[in-house]
Amino acid sequence: MCVLTIVMVAYFAFALTVTARMSRTECLSRLEVRLAPSKTDFIEKADIVHESGLDPDSLKSVLRSGFDLYGLEKRLAASDKIQDANASILSDGTVLIEVTPMEPVARVFEYGQPSYYINAGGKRISAELRYHLDVPVLVGRFDSIHPASRLLPLLDYIANHPEASALVATVTQEADGNIILIPNIVGHVINFGDTTMVTDKFQRLRTFYRHVAPVKGWNAYDTVAVRWRGQVVATRRNKAMPPVELPTVEEQTGSLDIDDNETITDPDEIERAVDSSNPSH
Repeated sequence: MCVLTIVMVAYFAFALTVTARMSRTECLSRLEVRLAPSKTDFIEKADIVHESGLDPDSLKSVLRSGFDLYGLEKRLAASDKIQDANASILSDGTVLIEVTPMEPVARVFEYGQPSYYINAGGKRISAELRYHLDVPVLVGRFDSIHPASRLLPLLDYIANHPEASALVATVTQEADGNIILIPNIVGHVINFGDTTMVTDKFQRLRTFYRHVAPVKGWNAYDTVAVRWRGQVVATRRNKAMPPVELPTVEEQTGSLDIDDNETITDPDEIERAVDSSNPSH
């Protein structure tokens, strides 16, 4: 056992020395990019090569020992199209880049600025004309008090619930932070308030669409509000109030005023009063 241990230690010492010498003189062989499965074609392998700053043709002249893997991962992480990146060198000298593409959850249209996409972590992604993603749209004014990232809980719910995703077309934030949803059902808007109680608010909306809208009519209301706890408040589209029916006093017939102080109600007396006032009778 002692002899075997000595032999093994000597072998590892020799192997490590030879491997270290070879690595200092060995050059890289090629570049390989692997993309994680994604719901969108937001980025391609050619884009990753461009973001890496590497030239695959000249990579064979780069020494393996002098290659900066940390710097490569840092450059890739700085890209707005990449969510996560891992770089490694394989035993055959291949530089392997494994990338998780960015998954946008909404497109943001902010007044006075170019539009951009946003992912679930709040990272911005520049919008380019060469691609279009079918994601909810955020419109409004965003600042440090009411940033676009505050809407992420709402967007996350919409992305993970098909019924909500089919309902909501656009999410709008007003200057005071109030959230307005514009549904695919044309004719009204939804006053959502804030991002608290998201599940409860959508449950109340489902109740409204199942039991109220089919009865009252889909065009009866222009605003449906769920911003208040436990309530659904709808505003009529037609703001005109119906005419108020005032109580009236039915006029009495069969009486004739003879003068200011006397009223005759007996039919015979009425007939005699008329005859006396008409000499021709």
